[in-house]
Amino acid sequence: CCPVWDGDGSACGALSGRGFCTDVVVSDEPHGPQYPHSGIDDRERWPLAFFNRTCRCAGNYGGFNCGECRFGYWGSNCAEYRESVRRNILTMATAEQQKFISYLNLAKNTINRDYVIATGTRAQMGENGENPMFSDINTYDLFVWMHYYVSRDALLGGPGNVWQDIDFAHESAAFLPWHRVFLLHWENEIRKLTGDFNFTIPYWDWRNSQTCDVCTDALMGGHNSLNPNLISPASFF
Repeated sequence: CCPVWDGDGSACGALSGRGFCTDVVVSDEPHGPQYPHSGIDDRERWPLAFFNRTCRCAGNYGGFNCGECRFGYWGSNCAEYRESVRRNILTMATAEQQKFISYLNLAKNTINRDYVIATGTRAQMGENGENPMFSDINTYDLFVWMHYYVSRDALLGGPGNVWQDIDFAHESAAFLPWHRVFLLHWENEIRKLTGDFNFTIPYWDWRNSQTCDVCTDALMGGHNSLNPNLISPASFF
């Protein structure tokens, strides 16, 4: 699966030296004892259940078709390096907080132009993919789905037949690097959507907090006075 870069019409921008198509190589190391299955879940030996070739980008180029720059680099040739500064959301001006929330709102209401999500398993799609099961999704929910997909229970086949003793996102050596790349990818999609290439995801410094400082309707959503399991109906979320 090596998409074409529109800039020169070639897969991976190969004609412009941005990258080339190559076989996907995955580890043959056995699973740990927490996952005693093999050949059952689509996420095993990822991404071979869905594709076995991908773009390998040269230099500072990046993206699924090498049409973008790797994280931290900018410009037509991706030669300019810029540092991104993350800020504590609680110290940002009200206008800056509102802009951040407005970006999330825009992402929630804009279909992503580059990605779709799988709505079924590879087996359900047929041996030769004759029954494709994919759906458009907005940019915000795309990342909700990604996080769900990597951390959900393993599907063993049949109604209710799942393996719950595994969480590939949070119970493995990839916990920190996976989430870092996940957030960088999400940040990049927000930048592309808004055209604000100085945007960075703020952080919440909760070290001295006695309550949830960001749990307000102006930020991540206040408490629902009628149901403690829900957030306030006045919240964007």
